[in-house]
Amino acid sequence: MKKQINPTIKAYLVRGAFYLILLLAVCAIPLALGQRASKQSPTVDRSQLPSLSSVARGAQTARIPALPASQLPYNVQVEGPCTFQVLIIYSDSGLPTQLQSEILAEPNVVAVDLFDAMLGTPTLAELQQYNIIVPFSNFPFFDADTLGNNLADYVDGGGIVVQHGFSFIGPGSPDGINGRWTSGNYNPYDYSQNFVFNPFTLGTFNGGHPLMTGVTSLNSEFQNIVTPAAGATEVAATNLATSLVAFRPVSGGHTTVGVTAYVGFDATQSGDWGKVVVNAGNWLCGGGGTPTPTPTATPTATAAVTPTATPTATPTTTPRPTPTPRPRPTPHSRPSP
Repeated sequence: MKKQINPTIKAYLVRGAFYLILLLAVCAIPLALGQRASKQSPTVDRSQLPSLSSVARGAQTARIPALPASQLPYNVQVEGPCTFQVLIIYSDSGLPTQLQSEILAEPNVVAVDLFDAMLGTPTLAELQQYNIIVPFSNFPFFDADTLGNNLADYVDGGGIVVQHGFSFIGPGSPDGINGRWTSGNYNPYDYSQNFVFNPFTLGTFNGGHPLMTGVTSLNSEFQNIVTPAAGATEVAATNLATSLVAFRPVSGGHTTVGVTAYVGFDATQSGDWGKVVVNAGNWLCGGGGTPTPTPTATPTATAAVTPTATPTATPTTTPRPTPTPRPRPTPHSRPSP
């Protein structure tokens, strides 16, 4: 006689079989869909995919399109950090080694060279080997007009010029930077024959402007008394209420910077003069473009720079004779602050 299965047990078995079939169906559907998708998708050569390191390198070398300096926020670094090769163009009774050392001590400065502009005038090609030009005078330039023409061309190509006193003497004086520099409105200050021959310090200034970043002290005793040119903006004055630092937007979206103090060989100066120069470079190195041809970026192993220039405008180690000092002009009365 055939043994009968308990109806209750039979019901459990049927239910368990149903659940098992349902579970197998749920698992099989995604597997079938995946196989179908793999048949339709093309094979990818993983060797052609960029590695993480190559993506990182690409991010580091991406270039941001340059904007005119007048449109850049004060805290924007376009292609930083910039590195700087600086040329001091001087017409003076001695070498501006203190200013040279002050600039060289700043971060990202790889060289600071000297050019004696009493004996010659640098060509545009020579200027374009540098990122920042710092011209100043205490005696007449060899050719103030050609110097001004070349500096204007240099700025047009994206170069940075930080003009210092006494090169604001004029108008038309051989001690001032003339030519297209003034006729084309590149000068940050209007020229005059007025001077300060008294010690001064840093007075009121705009600490939020990039030209004054980290600047806490500026001391000297010689200065042009001049006013910012049309369109220029003053960012610092002396304790005597005379204008000290200003910038001026010029043609082509570029900007020039002016420092009215004389900080050359005959000055008793101290403070952050070098920092102001390099601050100008940090602010304008992306917004003003890059000089053409692009200056070499390879730093020299030695920090010392051998002065000065020969009459052929090529720097050499040959010292020049000390010029006979010219009488200083009688200072005009300074207007009351």
